[in-house]
Amino acid sequence: MKFLLCADLHIAEEEKDYSFGVLREIFALCSAENCGALFFAGDVFNSWADMEALRAEFRGLAESLPSSCAAYFVPGNHEELRGGPSANIGGFDFGRVRLLAQKPWQIETLCEGAELLALPFQKNYSGYRDWRVPSKKKPLRIALGHGTVPGIAYTGPDEEEPAGVLDADLFGFLDVDLAALGHLHGGAQGRAGKTLIAYPGSARVWREGETGPRRVLLGSDAPLPLRLEAVPLASAGEYRALPLYVSPSGSLTVPENIRPSAQDWLKLEVSGFVEDERPVIQTLDRLKGELEKKCRRVTVSHENLSVLAGLSSHPLALAFLKKWEEEAKKEGRGLELMNLARLKGLAALKAILESRR
Repeated sequence: MKFLLCADLHIAEEEKDYSFGVLREIFALCSAENCGALFFAGDVFNSWADMEALRAEFRGLAESLPSSCAAYFVPGNHEELRGGPSANIGGFDFGRVRLLAQKPWQIETLCEGAELLALPFQKNYSGYRDWRVPSKKKPLRIALGHGTVPGIAYTGPDEEEPAGVLDADLFGFLDVDLAALGHLHGGAQGRAGKTLIAYPGSARVWREGETGPRRVLLGSDAPLPLRLEAVPLASAGEYRALPLYVSPSGSLTVPENIRPSAQDWLKLEVSGFVEDERPVIQTLDRLKGELEKKCRRVTVSHENLSVLAGLSSHPLALAFLKKWEEEAKKEGRGLELMNLARLKGLAALKAILESRR
């Protein structure tokens, strides 16, 4: 049996079309790969309110799944977000996608060779040795959950409150072969004893800093040992940070090869020293407006744009910039390297001038 693992789609009303576009690609991939199972490892929705508002459309899209593909969904921490004390996800119907919300665990048979141990999000998993989970009855036991396993490296920021901690010993104690998990948006794989621990990463770009292709993991229950293949999701786009350098005169160096896809998130990172930043901000606003017609989102960082009074007349600044221009014209000088050199040189000059005040 082939299966697809995805996580952290964070379907939200404010980006409904984009979120559902990624979901459609996931369902289409299940069909193209003839998958027998699809696993959602939590944070399918961005909040309780988003889940309430969008579950009917989610149900409708899930009808595109082939009849031979069973889909399973364990809640993550975001399904509970701002839901209130009376919120009960167990009362919702997700159609073809079966909700596994019984805490602390439940077991489902997937096929002759595999079974699924569902671990819905919990703030505290420490009581796992008292759960009385039955012994494994299939060659492959897959645990589907949402949380943080200490020691599993990943890339990408974690700006929210950490999800429940899953002790790696939990998987050994419960005889798990594959821990299919959500929460780490950068994706990661590692081993704890015989258990392969796998995070596919976020299925879409949800926040700043989530660089690289968004993806799902494709696997099979045979042959063993288990291997997972990362499959990029084209509809998710990418997060791209673009460095923009400002000359002391206020002119902006814009890369010529900016060709974003319609789903990309661009961040313009502006660096430089000027005497008057207002014309630069106006230029940036125009550039941002042009790029927003070509991609999903554009944000601008001005943190490294500095104002240095007297820059155009200070003897030391004039001498440095003259020498910089001579070096920049030499063959083989990379523009990126030279822009960084100018930035560091002017930063040093500013530090000298401020120390003399």
